[in-house]
Amino acid sequence: MEYIVIFLICTISGFLTGLLSVGGGIVIVPLFLAILPLFGITFSLAEVIGVSATCVFINSSVTAFYRRKEKFLPLKTILPLIISIIIGTVSGAYLADFAPKYIILGIYICVSLMSLYLINGEIYCDLKQKKLSFVLYLIFAFIGAISSSIGIGGAVLFVTALKCFMGKDTKELLPTITILVLCHAFFAFSSKFILGHITLYIIPIAFVASLLGSKIGVKVSRKLSAKTLNILLSVVLVLGLIKIIQELFA
Repeated sequence: MEYIVIFLICTISGFLTGLLSVGGGIVIVPLFLAILPLFGITFSLAEVIGVSATCVFINSSVTAFYRRKEKFLPLKTILPLIISIIIGTVSGAYLADFAPKYIILGIYICVSLMSLYLINGEIYCDLKQKKLSFVLYLIFAFIGAISSSIGIGGAVLFVTALKCFMGKDTKELLPTITILVLCHAFFAFSSKFILGHITLYIIPIAFVASLLGSKIGVKVSRKLSAKTLNILLSVVLVLGLIKIIQELFA
């Protein structure tokens, strides 16, 4: 039963990765914390974050393969963002070992609430014209650190930042977000593996589930409008927030 439950959760996260280019961690963490205890399966928060890092890495790898022929932002734009994400991700993976649970979950809630507001707004600030491009790199490093420490891919937060500072709509950004999440996920997974937080038997389960869920999600995503994708991203954020708030005050 444990394997079936984990497979279903990983399939759902894989579907969301294909649909919205989110790594799935924003769903995996709340679902694991909520559902596994009902079946008598107990994972610590560190173990859940390790499972999430595993699934996000596999989900984003599979989705990047499915989206490989789509249009991405220029490499000169993507590369500095990737470097910022890597620095933040590695820092955040080790931060999670020292920061108390309530601080990690509290930061998650604050950042998600801000993203929920921004993703549905028409806010645009041209940092390049104001010669403040470094601000975007700092933001991406921060998102990488926070995402790594709580076991999510950070895609919703990356989308929010790019929408605000590059003036692109959500659908245009999905292929690029997939690559950014993949880079983040690789270093998050590697860091967690070194720290001994990865549950090895999850890897084959997550891989099969991701192959199934991601392929369906990508096909559905291509048929949806940018507005619909924004609404779905908001729903994912709200559902994740509800569970994390419950966990924080449990």
